Amino acid sequence: MDHRYIAAALSSSDARRVTSSISDADGRTPHLALDGVDLDIDESGRRAVMELLRQLASGTAVTIGPVSELLTTSQAADLLGVSDTYVRKLADAGSLTIEMRGTHRRFRLEDLIRHREKFTP
Repeated sequence: MDHRYIAAALSSSDARRVTSSISDADGRTPHLALDGVDLDIDESGRRAVMELLRQLASGTAVTIGPVSELLTTSQAADLLGVSDTYVRKLADAGSLTIEMRGTHRRFRLEDLIRHREKFTP
């Protein structure tokens, strides 16, 4: 995948601080600043940063890339947690939208995420 940045999980001490700060926010999306510079971003942007921090604090590595990116069958399978064969069957049945690049199936990340959300509680 052509992701612009891959962030490793936070160290245990940073994870504890982030987790504590998030719980102290008590459901609010806090104002953000980096190195003393206030970040004047809307609620949606602040929620995205908070989710990124939540994931990193939980020990999960995170990759950031454009939602419009086209993925291969193998990449789609990895994202959905299924086999390549099953992804091809979903595409051939019309359950997943595909774009053909020559003889190769390509999947939009946003379509895969939408499909995955149907089955994720």
